[in-house]
Amino acid sequence: MLRTEPSGSRQQGLAVRSSRRKLLQALLSPALVALVASSLAPLARGAAPASLRFLAVGDTGSGNGHQQAVADRMAELHRRRPVDLVVLAGDNIYPDGDIAKIIPTFERPYRELLAAKVPFHAVLGNHDIRTANGEGQLAYKPFGMLGRWYSLRRGPVELFMIDTNMNARWQHQMPWLRQALAASKAPWKVVVGHHPIYSSGFYGEDPAAIARLGPLFERYGVQLYINGHEHHYERSKPIAGTTYLVVGGGGASIRAVVPGASTARALSAYSFAELSATPTELEIVAWGKQGQRLDQAVLRR
Repeated sequence: MLRTEPSGSRQQGLAVRSSRRKLLQALLSPALVALVASSLAPLARGAAPASLRFLAVGDTGSGNGHQQAVADRMAELHRRRPVDLVVLAGDNIYPDGDIAKIIPTFERPYRELLAAKVPFHAVLGNHDIRTANGEGQLAYKPFGMLGRWYSLRRGPVELFMIDTNMNARWQHQMPWLRQALAASKAPWKVVVGHHPIYSSGFYGEDPAAIARLGPLFERYGVQLYINGHEHHYERSKPIAGTTYLVVGGGGASIRAVVPGASTARALSAYSFAELSATPTELEIVAWGKQGQRLDQAVLRR
């Protein structure tokens, strides 16, 4: 027996099916396809990546076996988990920053990373300015220095590379840093300088640097400060929102460190740090020259 719908129900059903057809036609229309394609185009053209992995190491430029061992571990890590760049936290060439020593202190130890086209970005340390005030290093393109101070945005991280030396031109650098930090939209703001601000090592805390930079970091939300000069590894507890990371175990003679009240982890060891950032997390892992993991922590926004 055939069943028939009431005429009103049949007309309602036809209307629904007609509306569905119109919707499908709209979804598949060339105009809509073009609109979707245009909205995705920036991603296809290479929009800023959502993550960044980089290495940080300081006081490297000894040209000795310790530097080579640390450099070898860095290269091994890159083979396992490719890194986007390397940060050098100063004292790139011992003892006097002479660019004539670039082969044994940089090109030879890091030859594998350089061959892999991993970019380096350095700051000047106190040893680096002993020859021509560091001009030779500033002009050396593989050090990636865009000036005595500069910034670069990579993925979710903006790096602010500053000059902390005795002859630093703070009267020019501070207005630039203040403006650059204020303008940054990066999820992670990371400042890199050679000298420590907070440290439990040989030099300890620097009251002048704390007074100069601490309020600026707090005001503009700097989550991490990376430095060398102290020849050890150390990660602080967050201080007014900023973690202080010492990575001075890159090759120069190691010094003792006595953890203080603000220390989260400190070791007298040849080492480097691996940093992996997403928009919400920044992981810090420290590695020793024999490939052993020395420290691990995650900063969260």
